[in-house]
Amino acid sequence: MLRRALQKSSRKKMCMGEKKKDSICVDERTIPMDLVSQTPSVCGKRRRRSFNTINKTIGQRRKLSEEHLDKLDQRVESKDLITQLPEYIIHHILSFLDDTKDAARTSILSRKWRHIWTSFSVLIFDQHKIQQQVGRQDIRNMKKVFTDFVDNSLKNHLERKLSIQKLVLHITRYDLELAPHMEQWINIAIENNMKELDLHVVKKSKRYKLPPTIFASKTITGLRLHGCMLKSHCNIKLPKLQKLYLRKVFVDQQIIDNLISSCPLIEDLRFIHCTGLKVLRVSGLLKLDRVEVHHCHGLEEIEVKAPNLQTFWYCGKESMHCKIDLVACVSLKRLTLEDGNMTDEMFQDRLASFPFLEKLDLSKCNKLKNITISSVWLRRLVLRGCKNLVEADIDAPNLFSFEFKGDKMPFSFSNPLSLKEAKFSFEPVHIRSYNHHGGEDALWFARLRKLLEKLKHSNGLKLVVRSRKNVIIHENLEEILLPPQSDLKLEIIKPSMGLEDLLDNLLRTWHPEILSVVSSPSSEFPKLVHEKMMHRGENPNCCTYNTRNKCWRHFLKGVKIENVEAAAGKRTFGWIPWLKSSPTVLHQTISYRLSWESVERMLSKWRMMRLYA
Repeated sequence: MLRRALQKSSRKKMCMGEKKKDSICVDERTIPMDLVSQTPSVCGKRRRRSFNTINKTIGQRRKLSEEHLDKLDQRVESKDLITQLPEYIIHHILSFLDDTKDAARTSILSRKWRHIWTSFSVLIFDQHKIQQQVGRQDIRNMKKVFTDFVDNSLKNHLERKLSIQKLVLHITRYDLELAPHMEQWINIAIENNMKELDLHVVKKSKRYKLPPTIFASKTITGLRLHGCMLKSHCNIKLPKLQKLYLRKVFVDQQIIDNLISSCPLIEDLRFIHCTGLKVLRVSGLLKLDRVEVHHCHGLEEIEVKAPNLQTFWYCGKESMHCKIDLVACVSLKRLTLEDGNMTDEMFQDRLASFPFLEKLDLSKCNKLKNITISSVWLRRLVLRGCKNLVEADIDAPNLFSFEFKGDKMPFSFSNPLSLKEAKFSFEPVHIRSYNHHGGEDALWFARLRKLLEKLKHSNGLKLVVRSRKNVIIHENLEEILLPPQSDLKLEIIKPSMGLEDLLDNLLRTWHPEILSVVSSPSSEFPKLVHEKMMHRGENPNCCTYNTRNKCWRHFLKGVKIENVEAAAGKRTFGWIPWLKSSPTVLHQTISYRLSWESVERMLSKWRMMRLYA
């Protein structure tokens, strides 16, 4: 509802904005009405009389529109429960919007939202975006445009005597001339009780040295630092800090010790592509809930002693040998490991330390061969890209979500499953013939049948078969028929949100020429697919204006129902002839021919739209 309101608000403002202005726009210059009425002319008196009439009409319309808005506010505020939320919760909702402009558009929702928006204090300054808007200029002038913009924005904000909830600085052209400006902006925000700082500096040669005032703030609860420099000897005292994200930051154990001793409320601690750490030891943080370590070069050992830790996430390359000790984290519920050096024995020892584990995600753990996963608490399991895994014996009676990606089927289940979410991706699968399977093909299909037998209680599963530029969605998994292609990619999917989720996942990054659906005559699934494909609208409003990654609806130019009988001569790589060769499949199939706009062309269109918006 909120998203729909945000999308409609810009159009509504465009319609109402002209009625509220007693001016005329000529070549982006605003000329007041009274100035136009005084322009010399043969029909001057008539023109003044006409403008007087217009002004009177505008005043009446404005009065009526304000009365209408008041009545609308009363109706919305009496029915819309979201307006009854406390102000701090609405501020929290606004903070999730992608752009400050989107947050501003919520002011049309009701009188209360208009009041709350004026006190919303999340300031976002992206050097690249701001410089894009002013066009090509010399670098010095571009920097001045950016610094003037931030200076004026902060000045206007402070003149309204508003505090600063969050300051975001995204710096793409950092140099020593910009450093004093950045320090001034950060100090102003700290003086005005800033709670969160997100500082992203694209590092080319020199890192930005953080001002010492950051580490003496009594109000900061969240720090996100990218491409900055932390001094080992700096005095840290952040009594309210809860979240600390360090990315591409030089950090050592002394800094970690200083943080732990002076920031007792830390709940979320993340190190991403950091350098300088050989040993990471974290202890004494009773509120610590989450720890993440991603690709920190040179890190040899991790030891975390946090009795209330709920989530641990480690990503490392095969060339990185890192010993991980989480024995003291007995409350751990979510474990994600991308560890190319973890052996079967190491994995079993780690798993035994977490009796209450609910989610396990193993990715690119290429030394794993034979493992056992047994847990009555486990709810979600992901096995992705573990290319040397031969056998995974899974005994998890309460499992409701399972995701697998690989070219084999190296897992077995002790009990039948009733999954609510599932995604099995097998690629590549080489099928020599859909009527005859021999050797490895026969073994592979035997395992597939065995898997489907275990999944028979998981209603709603779909088989998605991809081959080159074609895709088929098979709803009935009891009788699987596969086209005679040599490069099939198979997926068994059960989306958690239904058809919408399935199509979004399928078409997000891959645009097929033909989409076919095979289902029983009584199924509603083909009808739903037809509605989604044919009635998507010429200008879909599913994605917000500022969203960079548009969904498939924006790229889809045309949809035609494919006449299978007349499609023999078209370039379908044997797909349509296969459908025609099986009367049973043919009568249960509906096919669509899809035409797509190129990604490059769509991006060019959006750049032009944003440029002239």
